[in-house]
Amino acid sequence: MKCKRNTTYRYGFTIVELLVTISIIVVLVSTLALALTAARTAAQVAETQSRLTSLKNATIRFKEDVGYLPAVLSPQRNLSVFPVFPSPTTGSPQQMYRYQAQDWYSITSPAEFFIGYGNRSEDGYGRNVGSVDGNADYAEMPRFGIRHPSMDGVWRATDIWASTGQGLLTDRAPAARGDLLGPYLEVENDQMYGRLILDNTTAEPLVDPVTGQVKVFYPGDPELDTFTMIERQALPMVIVDTWGSPIRYYRPLYPVASDPSLPLTGISRVYTQSNTYNRPTLSDFFVLRPFEFQPDKVIDGSRSDYMNGFNAAGDRSTTIELQAGQFAYFSAGPDQKSNDLIRADMLGLPGNNDLNATQEVNEDNIVEIGP
Repeated sequence: MKCKRNTTYRYGFTIVELLVTISIIVVLVSTLALALTAARTAAQVAETQSRLTSLKNATIRFKEDVGYLPAVLSPQRNLSVFPVFPSPTTGSPQQMYRYQAQDWYSITSPAEFFIGYGNRSEDGYGRNVGSVDGNADYAEMPRFGIRHPSMDGVWRATDIWASTGQGLLTDRAPAARGDLLGPYLEVENDQMYGRLILDNTTAEPLVDPVTGQVKVFYPGDPELDTFTMIERQALPMVIVDTWGSPIRYYRPLYPVASDPSLPLTGISRVYTQSNTYNRPTLSDFFVLRPFEFQPDKVIDGSRSDYMNGFNAAGDRSTTIELQAGQFAYFSAGPDQKSNDLIRADMLGLPGNNDLNATQEVNEDNIVEIGP
């Protein structure tokens, strides 16, 4: 007689098998998420690089039309204050001049000169503030464009015969006649540019506390709803990268006058050429210098950065492109952070562990140099 053997059939998974399966799924999902993030970042970098290239081409076309590069404007759309001259009677004069020069760039010049969003009293083209239906300038289109910025480059804002000569937006006295110039930059969408809101007390743009970058506002943002339509149109406009930070416009510092008492001459306060100080180049802006160099592509610049503190013993490494370039455009990259005082801190040297420490934030900077 045969005995029946009890056979136990097991259905499902053990806890160990479930944990292994879940771990595998987590690893796969994490890998996929990292791949998607990397792909998205790469696409954003490519888009920002494309915008910088478009700005370079716009700058070239602008110079071909008017004969000079756009002026460096402040966030308030006024002519930017020039760094203090080195003086033999003050302590560390060249170091201080080198330090102050790092802030001599503009985030408002690109939109001002290449889009031309100002009204007729600001750039010579468009509607006057408060214009209503029935006024002669009300139907003037297209929306964007400028008239020639005049011989001073800022619509006679530095012309003492036309205004106070201080280079202020309120001092502009543009001609309402003449050829329409621009727009030099094609606006892809409403997220390519935004507006700045100035603090009521300091008149400086609001800043993002996380990135330290100037905060930009777009149509539909509740902060803009507190302004009337006319007030919104007067807010400074900036071109942004794909992370929403304003793109910076750099051009070499004007030559230092042999005698600071000499009057300002030429386009947008150009000083008399002099050999009393280093010839200004784009290398003078440390943040434009590459984080890493290709073999045989590095040379010494005339000014060292602040890697070793407030002295002249910092890093002098730069490129021929920066030494010869006429202008440059800058984006802080995916991390939206930059250190304007040094090129790189790959060795973590002492003296760079304060709020201005790079923490390698310059590694992902994006720079486009113009011819």
